[in-house]
Amino acid sequence: GLQIANRLTSQVNGLNVATKNANDGISLAQTAEGALQQSTNILQRMRDLSLQSANGSNSDSERTALNGEVKQLQKELDRISNTTTFGGRKLLDGSFGVASFQVGSAANEIISVGIDEMSAESLNGTYFKADGGGAVTAATASGTVDIAIGITGGSAVNVKVDMKGNETAEQAAAKIAAAVNDANVGIGAFTDGEHISYVSKASADGTSSAVSGVSIIDTGNTGAGTTAGTTTFTEANDTVAKIDISTAKGAQSAVLVIDEAIKQIDAQRADLGAVKNRFDNTINNLKNIGENVSAARGRIEDTDFAAETANLTKNQVLQQAGTAILAQANQLP
Repeated sequence: GLQIANRLTSQVNGLNVATKNANDGISLAQTAEGALQQSTNILQRMRDLSLQSANGSNSDSERTALNGEVKQLQKELDRISNTTTFGGRKLLDGSFGVASFQVGSAANEIISVGIDEMSAESLNGTYFKADGGGAVTAATASGTVDIAIGITGGSAVNVKVDMKGNETAEQAAAKIAAAVNDANVGIGAFTDGEHISYVSKASADGTSSAVSGVSIIDTGNTGAGTTAGTTTFTEANDTVAKIDISTAKGAQSAVLVIDEAIKQIDAQRADLGAVKNRFDNTINNLKNIGENVSAARGRIEDTDFAAETANLTKNQVLQQAGTAILAQANQLP
């Protein structure tokens, strides 16, 4: 009985420690999740600033001011990543990796928690970009320029641009870019003088550009866009640390990068939430096991008060009877 009781005692003590360990795991997950919530708030603010900078009403000085706030927010993301700690251990700077929590009374009964780096340099997004394939030329005659926008996994979108015969190359490029933007198919067109560049979001599966290409055809023989030709998109991968919204093109690219960064943080927060729920269920199970093991140990070690009380009463009666008989015997002559 003693051997069994000692074994059960070891299990009960181990379950108590395991419960404490699981509670530590919950606290760690909550600490990291709280910091990631603040990082998400920062990214949302950066996204708002990017959309504001992308607006055509902004001057260069206004975009510079907006970009200044973005730079400060980038630094704050890094500060959160470098200073979020639990028990002296950094959680979000990439050094945490995977930690195992002992949540059972026996060896190797563990739950593992992994946390990725969440600095501005590690949060990244993929988008696709392209130049216009050459300079747009001036329109020498009135007519129509056809633009075919290829859609990955879908039908091409065709738009037409009416040109006047006296438009400069810059004006023609601006008209073409505006027509592409008005199509609203996930592509942004930007002009730098007579050159057009494009930024496209990724396709649904994230493996390619949502737009497969842009073809500019001078069907009206206006002379505009004849050297722009057909352009294709190449993958670009930027981090939040490299975001620069001092130009409209940079602002549009920033939105795409920030959206992907928010998804990364959301995925990490989902993992932390799931493991916290797992710890909660583990603690409930440990408490149940502990109660039953303690009861089993008690049946071995603890006194049966009902039986011992009955024995005490019986012995007291016998003692009293013996004392009475002895007293009577002493009174005999």
